[in-house]
Amino acid sequence: MRALTKLSSYLFLVLIGLSTACRDESTQKTISLNKIRPQSATNHHNSARKQSTDTLLNQSLINFYANDSCRLGIAIISIDTNHQIHFLDRFTSLVQRMQLKDSSQQNFQYKRWIFRDSSSCTEAFYNWLDQAGKNKSSVALQSGQIWSLDHEVYMIGKSEIILLSSAQRIIYKNWLKWYSGTPDFKGFSYIFYSKPKKKTIWMNYNNNNLSTL
Repeated sequence: MRALTKLSSYLFLVLIGLSTACRDESTQKTISLNKIRPQSATNHHNSARKQSTDTLLNQSLINFYANDSCRLGIAIISIDTNHQIHFLDRFTSLVQRMQLKDSSQQNFQYKRWIFRDSSSCTEAFYNWLDQAGKNKSSVALQSGQIWSLDHEVYMIGKSEIILLSSAQRIIYKNWLKWYSGTPDFKGFSYIFYSKPKKKTIWMNYNNNNLSTL
């Protein structure tokens, strides 16, 4: 009888121990439902696609700069987080924005719009030109005055537009030489340099020869 009492007490203690262990294990494995609920597939896809695109665009500038035959002297390249809206943003979602600083401490804003084809690029440029003058007035192609508060160099390619701006004078010849050596370069459609309260300089660039119009 005493043996049965001891056995019953032992089994009771074992059951209590197992119950406590299971309860502890259950508590440890509890996680927020938000972590296991499926997220929106669309949002996840868009976020991943945007991150991938941004990474490729940012890396492309670094790769392009490696072809620095014109000695631009860029010391720092960083992502522009200001995201200041530009008129051309409405025509494409593929936009690269970077902040650059050269060895003389001059700051540049680099923007690059990529279009699906040359027609889309030209259409976007013409629409921008229709309001690029003072007080949003239209600007004549290859002769008109671009309104700008900074020094700006526009390089209109076959399917992309690059804008380089700075508060100081830009040595645009070096940048044209640099851009013409990048892998995606397919020729210029239009080039111009606008300065605050100065006449816009429209240019032609063929076979490394630069001339004004």
